[in-house]
Amino acid sequence: MTIILTVAGIILGGIALAAGIDLIKLKIAMKESFGAVMFVFVFGVLVILFNINVLKYKDQWIANILMCVTVLMLFTVLFFFRDPDRKVTAAANEIMSPADGVIDLIDEDTKITGISGKAKRISIFLSLFNVHVQRMPVSGKIEKIIPVEGKVLPAFLGESSEKNRHNVYVISGNIPIVIRQISGIVAQRPVAWAKEGDELKTGDRIGLIKFGSRVDIYMPANTDIKAVMGQPVRGGETLLGISNKNVLAKRTKKKL
Repeated sequence: MTIILTVAGIILGGIALAAGIDLIKLKIAMKESFGAVMFVFVFGVLVILFNINVLKYKDQWIANILMCVTVLMLFTVLFFFRDPDRKVTAAANEIMSPADGVIDLIDEDTKITGISGKAKRISIFLSLFNVHVQRMPVSGKIEKIIPVEGKVLPAFLGESSEKNRHNVYVISGNIPIVIRQISGIVAQRPVAWAKEGDELKTGDRIGLIKFGSRVDIYMPANTDIKAVMGQPVRGGETLLGISNKNVLAKRTKKKL
């Protein structure tokens, strides 16, 4: 039994190491992940001390299980806080997805402060397995970032968009856009990286939500929606809609 658990620990350690190397290559949101990484580190130290002072190197199967849990926790943290680069290719009249996830709501008749008249909304649900970094869907200026306190309903519920804690980004430019960065039961901290007054390009990073959550994007009523319900999307890469407003269709091509 001890041999099996030891082998399992080695395998998990190898997977975590390989994943860690790959994730470092892809980038990790270091500031936001620091607390979770330190928690795992302290847990690992306590496991070692427990093995030395309590188990006294006996009943090694217990120590093996705890070490496997530690490695798995580290892998999970690194996986969640990954921040991969994206190849952004977008024309000035194209609206790209601000987040990774799955589209679970398209509302073509709504209103939001920041967009005059009626607006269209696409809501994206982020599972624990999605990248949780949010990006600019268009080029423009961050006019306002408004933190809104609220409840902690599950993010998969549509009403969480209105009732949960969230950040509102009001973006001006050729295409006015409003983004809601919404927390859930697990994710109770939407983090804004961008600042008011920042002028950013399509695909630039603007923030992160810790753990499963939701992102809403509001677009002008003249937007031709290209996305469909149930569609998986990637931040900065998936086309959500095309603005019918007469804008200079200069294409953005870059790796972010």
